[in-house]
Amino acid sequence: MSKPIGQKNVPAYFQNLDALRFLAAFSVFIFHYFRDIKAFYPRIEENWLFDKLLIFADKGGLGVNFFFVLSGFLITYLILQEKKQTGQFSLWKFLVRRTLRIWPVYFVVVGIGFVIFPAIFDSYHTFHIPVNYIFFLANFDEIYNGVHDSINFLTAPWSVAVEEQFYLFWSLALFPLLKLKNFKLEYLILILYIASFCFRWINRDDERMIYYHTFSVCQDILTGAFIGLSLFNGRKWINTIVNFNKWLIILIYLIGFTLCIAKNKLFAGDFHVVERFVLSLFFGFIILEQSLGKNSILKLGQFKWMNYLGKISYGFYMYHLIVMFVLCRLIEVYLPTGYYLIPLYLVGSLVGVILASALSYKLMEAPLLKLKPKH
Repeated sequence: MSKPIGQKNVPAYFQNLDALRFLAAFSVFIFHYFRDIKAFYPRIEENWLFDKLLIFADKGGLGVNFFFVLSGFLITYLILQEKKQTGQFSLWKFLVRRTLRIWPVYFVVVGIGFVIFPAIFDSYHTFHIPVNYIFFLANFDEIYNGVHDSINFLTAPWSVAVEEQFYLFWSLALFPLLKLKNFKLEYLILILYIASFCFRWINRDDERMIYYHTFSVCQDILTGAFIGLSLFNGRKWINTIVNFNKWLIILIYLIGFTLCIAKNKLFAGDFHVVERFVLSLFFGFIILEQSLGKNSILKLGQFKWMNYLGKISYGFYMYHLIVMFVLCRLIEVYLPTGYYLIPLYLVGSLVGVILASALSYKLMEAPLLKLKPKH
C-alpha cells in the first residue's frame, strides 16, 4: 500500500519545476518566433511543413498559463508552510521576497521600452503608457492600448503585472485571514473561482478582456493555489495522483496535450469561458506528476542544462522579445531577404536571449536574491 503524502513527505524545494519553467518560457519563445517568421514571409503558411508546425507553435502562448498555475501553487504552499513552521505569516518578508525576485528584471524591460530604445531608434514609437507599467497595470494597458502598438516586447510584462496584482491581493488577504481559527481557504478560492467564471461569461465576446484581465486569468492562479492547499493539507486525491501508474500517466499526458493542440476548436464560441479552467487542471497535474510522482516516465530535472535554464527562465521570458526586436532591425538593415534567415533568426534569437538571461541572473538577479529574508 502506498504511503500517503503528508507534511513530512513534502520537500521545501520541489525538484523538476525549474525544468518545467524553462519549457514554459521556451514555448512562449517559439510562439513569438513563428509569429515573426510569418511577418517576414507572408506566404510561408502555404508551405505544408510550416503550416503543420504552426499548429503546435501557435499554442506556445499556453506557457504563460502554466506559469500562472505554477505561481499559484508555489506561493500558496509556501505561505502555508511558513505559517506552520514559524507560527505566523510575515507579510513584510513575503513582499520583500517578491519585490527582489520580480522588480529588477521587470523594470529593466520597462526602462528599455520607455527610455533606452526611444533614444536609440529614430522610428521607435509606442502607444503604451509608462505609468501603467510603473504601477504593474501592464495587462490593463495591453487591453486598451496593445492592439494599436507594434512594440511587441512591451506586451510580455502583462503576465508579470497580473502576478504582482495577485501576490499583493493574496498576501493582504491571507495575512489577517490565516489568524482566524476557523478560516477555510477553500471557501475563498471557491468564491473567487465563481467570480472569475462570471466575469469571463459577461465578457465572453471581448477577446482582449478574456485574455488579459486579472479577473479572467486568475483562474489559472487559483487552480494552482487549490492544488498547493490540497498538498499542504495532505488530501487523499493528491496521493492518488502521485501514485498513478505509468500507463495512466501516459494517457493523461496524451489527453492533455490533445486538449492544448485542439483548444481553438474544442473551446470555440461560449465554451471559451471554460478553457482556462480545463487546461489549468492539466497543468496542475504536470506540476504534481513531475515534482512528486512516484511512477513518472521521465523526470525533466535529471537534465542539468534544463535546470539551469529554468533558473534563468524569468529573464528568458522577459528578454526574449527584446532580443528579437533588435535582431529584426539588424536583419532589415544589414542582411538581404532569403529563406536562410529562418534558421539564422532562430539560432541568433535563442543564443542572444540565453546570454542576456544568464548575464542578468549572474550580475543582477542572483546577488539581489541573496538579500531575501528567510522565514
